[in-house]
Amino acid sequence: MSEKVDRKDIQGLLASGYNHLNHARFLFLRVIDRVKTRAWLAKVVDKVTTAEYPGKHKAANSLNLALTFKGIEAMGFAGNLICGFSHEFEAGMTRPEAAQILGDNGPSDQANWEFGSIAAERERPLHLLALLYGDSEDSVRNFARACELYPIVAANIGLELVYRQDASHDRDDLTEPFGFRDGISQPSVEGLAGKSSKHRDLIKTGEFVLGYKDGKGLKSTIASIDNWYDPEGYLAAHPDYPNDRRAFGLNGSYLVFRKLSQNVNGFWDYIDLQSGKHPKRRELLAARFIGRWRSGAPLVLAPENPGAEPVNDFLYTPTDPDGIACPIGAHIRRANPRDSLPNWPSQSIATSNRHRIIRRGRKYLTPIDGDGEGGKKGNQDQGLCFIALNADLLRQFEFIQYTWLNNPQFNGLDNDKDPVIGDNDGTYQFTVQGTPLNCHVRGLPRFVTMKGGGYFFQPGLRALRFLANYDPVVSAHAAPGPTDASARPQG
Repeated sequence: MSEKVDRKDIQGLLASGYNHLNHARFLFLRVIDRVKTRAWLAKVVDKVTTAEYPGKHKAANSLNLALTFKGIEAMGFAGNLICGFSHEFEAGMTRPEAAQILGDNGPSDQANWEFGSIAAERERPLHLLALLYGDSEDSVRNFARACELYPIVAANIGLELVYRQDASHDRDDLTEPFGFRDGISQPSVEGLAGKSSKHRDLIKTGEFVLGYKDGKGLKSTIASIDNWYDPEGYLAAHPDYPNDRRAFGLNGSYLVFRKLSQNVNGFWDYIDLQSGKHPKRRELLAARFIGRWRSGAPLVLAPENPGAEPVNDFLYTPTDPDGIACPIGAHIRRANPRDSLPNWPSQSIATSNRHRIIRRGRKYLTPIDGDGEGGKKGNQDQGLCFIALNADLLRQFEFIQYTWLNNPQFNGLDNDKDPVIGDNDGTYQFTVQGTPLNCHVRGLPRFVTMKGGGYFFQPGLRALRFLANYDPVVSAHAAPGPTDASARPQG
């Protein structure tokens, strides 16, 4: 029996990518006056989009909010009073071991980030991420103004703008910058999926939302606080410790934001070099890198038909166990191996489902040096604002990056990393399985570069209202706790 999911308390990004809203603005903010910021949050929280079914009338704007661990502390609630947040979230994307796990080396090293690096965090840390969506640029701008986040983020709401990233796509454009149909392989989540989703395809809610059962039947860990710190009862009681703890993390999710710059010209130049610019070989090699044709049709079902439908209901073992149609190292076969891991197909599917993420990426295009001479376009930085939601950063997002995408020995390969988004440096290859012999595309350069980001927590609506109304000064005097003043919340 499915668990009842409290969609009214869950932020909408978990249920929808707002694809009907073509424009997005991502504001990375620093708290400079927590009292003013709490007052602002109290006013804006009712504008936050929830995961409730919108029906036929979808909103013309959406707002979601997320905070870093430092951001929760900056709002006035001491982090050492919260139990249950993951180490990865608390330590962040810049912790020492993260670079190796995520492949943030070479051109993706923190020294080259535009925001979110250790050096940048010393002066202008990321505290709050506001994600605004609209059906036009004017709509986003006006909505930001209604949320007091435009024309500039001012001190009167206690926030300072650290970084702004706009993203947009043309209506009905579902491609990523390399030109391939994107967003096809999204997990359908129990309690959040549309009515058309098949029951057998549903992934347990607890894989993405804290406080619900995951794929192993265990409830995902809920970050919690002592009852004393929530005397007004904004938060729900912790289901396991109702008399002692409040469920701060209930209905929340960990959010990953990574600005990924894509070298589109470099990608297609490399494909041209390896294919001899032969049109059919060119398209086929690019499709083999991805695992799908530009149309989104999977190679495993349409090995010779680039115009086929972008379906997602397929497995590898029944028709392509050896990677003849879709290479074993192709991007989609790494990101979601389905039944192709080296064990029984049913076990492989269960394993793959334990490492799924919800992706909410948006394309961006930023001029670097304006228009060129003679009306020609100047240099442009284009890529993806990669956004992922999951309940366990280590088991889901970081596992995919380290164990599947950037693993040279993935699934029996020898010296192959993900050919599209892997941290390649010219020393790795891409293997095309064949009969009687495999072929190797060698000297893979790096096509995707990390430009900045961070780990955030997207709270439930009750948790946002708690933060907006929390008074650390009153709480510090009212609540029992350690006598060490440094362990108490600072007002």
